[in-house]
Amino acid sequence: MGHVKRVRRLSRAWRWPLGGLVLSAVGALFVPIGTLLWLQLCVTVGAIITLVRIAHREVPFPIAVAQWRLGGDHPEVLRARAMTAAMALQQGQAGLAVHRLEHVLPDLVRVLGPDHPDTLSARSLNLQVRGEHGGLPDRLAAVADLIEDLTRVLGPGHPDTLAARYCRAEWLSQDGRTDEAETAFGGLIATATESVGPDSDITLVARSSLTILRHERPGATPADKAAAVDELTAVLDAMDRALGTDNPTTASTRRLLGQWRSTRTDPMLPPVD
Repeated sequence: MGHVKRVRRLSRAWRWPLGGLVLSAVGALFVPIGTLLWLQLCVTVGAIITLVRIAHREVPFPIAVAQWRLGGDHPEVLRARAMTAAMALQQGQAGLAVHRLEHVLPDLVRVLGPDHPDTLSARSLNLQVRGEHGGLPDRLAAVADLIEDLTRVLGPGHPDTLAARYCRAEWLSQDGRTDEAETAFGGLIATATESVGPDSDITLVARSSLTILRHERPGATPADKAAAVDELTAVLDAMDRALGTDNPTTASTRRLLGQWRSTRTDPMLPPVD
């Protein structure tokens, strides 16, 4: 019968408050009853509360309980840790999301391997957040490496690969590399249309972003802007059909198109419904 591999039962972060609790209980046995004992208890409780807050920042308590039951290296526990980072990002806590991702990524690589989909997904999220908030010295080089790994493991048409390519195109645009961004968006739209369809979220958002890039680029002529308005109108029609009129992306595109149309003097231009 083979040996069962031992797994880490609890993350390092939670070992400190638990260890502190045990030591304080043992230490209380040797402190005389009286003022000194109460002082020792107050100091200990304060320290443990601080350690618990630090531990909870890295691994929330429910995940720590799951670690104790299943083992710290259980795939579901690692996946849940990465999910708490995504939840922190949804709540607007980008710093907390990065903190949790930076701690879970080494464990994902060690346990599941660098090419596992869960590892790549966490790596993608970490790179996206850090790149958007100035935490990467060369975000374009980092995302290019990520795209290469995603394409090799998941394929060029996988949603994660497409999302990373969109991120690169958007960052090129933000860095003022307009021609490269336009080429990147065009290639992304072609691949996304072929792999996930013309009405998918990523295809429509990429079309919208490319149209905005062409409308706002320096030196755009009135004819260029008119063509962009026509293209965004077509994109909005597709979003209404595929995503729904109440979808946030559809709604923001409709508002933008209304702004563009309000700046044009063509009396024959129809209003945005």
